[in-house]
Amino acid sequence: MLSDDEIRKIIIKRKKRTYAIRRALAGALLLIVLFLIVLPSRVDSSFDREAIKSSVDEAAAEPEIAAEAAELYSLELERPVYQKNADRIIDPYSITKILTCYLVLENLDPDKKVKITKNKSVDYVDGSHILLLEGEELTVRDLLHATMLTSANDAAYYLAIAAAGSEEAFAEMMNKQVEEWGCENTHFVNPNGWKHKDHYTTAHDMAIITARCFESEALRELSTTKKYHIGANEQSDERNLINFFLRSVKEADNITCGKTGSWEEDDCSIALEFKEGNLSAALVLLRDNMEQRTEDIIKLQEYSHKVTPGFIVGTEGAVVCSARVKGGEETVVPVAVDKSIYAYPKSGNDKDIKVALQTEPLEAPLKKGTKAGTYTVIVDGKELESGNLMTAADVEPGWLPSILYISNQSTLIGLGIIAFALCLRSLLKQVTRSKRRKHKPHH
Repeated sequence: MLSDDEIRKIIIKRKKRTYAIRRALAGALLLIVLFLIVLPSRVDSSFDREAIKSSVDEAAAEPEIAAEAAELYSLELERPVYQKNADRIIDPYSITKILTCYLVLENLDPDKKVKITKNKSVDYVDGSHILLLEGEELTVRDLLHATMLTSANDAAYYLAIAAAGSEEAFAEMMNKQVEEWGCENTHFVNPNGWKHKDHYTTAHDMAIITARCFESEALRELSTTKKYHIGANEQSDERNLINFFLRSVKEADNITCGKTGSWEEDDCSIALEFKEGNLSAALVLLRDNMEQRTEDIIKLQEYSHKVTPGFIVGTEGAVVCSARVKGGEETVVPVAVDKSIYAYPKSGNDKDIKVALQTEPLEAPLKKGTKAGTYTVIVDGKELESGNLMTAADVEPGWLPSILYISNQSTLIGLGIIAFALCLRSLLKQVTRSKRRKHKPHH
C-alpha cells in the first residue's frame, strides 16, 4: 500500500504531464493559427523565368531571294544573322550616297551656300540628276535632299566638292571612314556610285556602313523625307523632289530608313533598316532586280525573326507570378502578362534579361483581366519595354477571416484542426480522471 507521500508525488507527476500536454496543444494551436495567416502571404512575387522562351525557329528554311548577294545585320547583336555571298565584290551604285550624305552632315553646315561651277548633269545624262546649272547657288540642305530623295548624281558631286575640295579628296575621306569601321573589301572613287572598276563593296561591308551611317538621326530623317521643294533662281525653275526610296519599299512594313541604287532593271541594290517587335536590323541587297527587290525585303524581314538569337519574354496571357488578394475566398491570385515582348540580348543568353515587377494592392471581388500592376523588361542593363500585369482568374468575396488574408479553405482547415485539438484535449482529460479514480486510495 502506497504512503501518502508517494501518492502525492504520483499526483504531482501526473499534473505536470497534463500541464505539459496542454501547453503542447496550446502551442500547436498557436502555430496552426500563425501558419494559416502567414501561408497565404507566401506568394511567388518574382517573375517566373520559365516564361522566357527562345524565339529562334531551328527548323526555319532560308528564303530563296533574287539578289546575288545579301546580308541581314542585327543592330542589337551587332553581327550578321543571315548572309548570301556576303563577301562577294559587287557594284553598290547609288547606295554609295548613304555614306556621302553622312560625311557631308558631319562636316558641313546645312545652310552653307554651294555655287555650281559647271553643268555636271551632262556627265550623268543616263543617270539621275536635277540639272544643276552653272552659276546657280543652292544650300547644302538642298543638295542633300536632291542626293537622297531623287538620287541626283550631280548633287552628290557638288556636295563632295564642298566638303573636300575635289572628288578625289572626298573619295579618300570615304575610304578612310569605312576602313575605320572595319570594312576590308570596299573601295570608293566617287561620291555617287557611278559605275567604275575601282568602286565596289560587299553586302557585309555595306551592312556595316548602313548601320554606322544611320546612327545619325539627321540622316535617318533625311532618308524618310517624303517631299522637298527647292525654290526657283535666276538660272533654274523651282524643283519639287519626291522620295524614290519610300516609293520603292511602300509594300514593306516597319522600314525606318534607307536608300536605293540601280544601273539597270536587273542590276539594282538597296540598303535599309527596319524595326519590328524590338528587333532591328540593317538589310543590304546587291545585284537584285527591281521586280523582285521588294519581295526579297519582305522575305528577309520575316526570316529575321526566326533566325535572330532572341527570346519571347512571356506570351500574352501567360502566368508569370502571383499576388495577394484581401477579402477574397482565395487570397492568392495568378497574374499574367498582357502581351508578348521580344528581347535580343547581345550575349544571346537569357541571363541578361531581367524583369522588374510592380504589383498593386488587390481586393475582392476581382474579375479575370483586372490590372494587377506593371512589369518592365530590362535587357543588357537598359529598359526595353513595359507592359501590364493582369489577374488570370476571378476571385469572389471571402468570409470574415479573409480580411486577414486567410482564405475560406484555410479557415475550414483551421477550424477543423482546432475542433480536433479540443476533442483530443477533452479525451485526455477523461483519461486523466479515469486514471485518478483508478489509483485513488481506498480506506
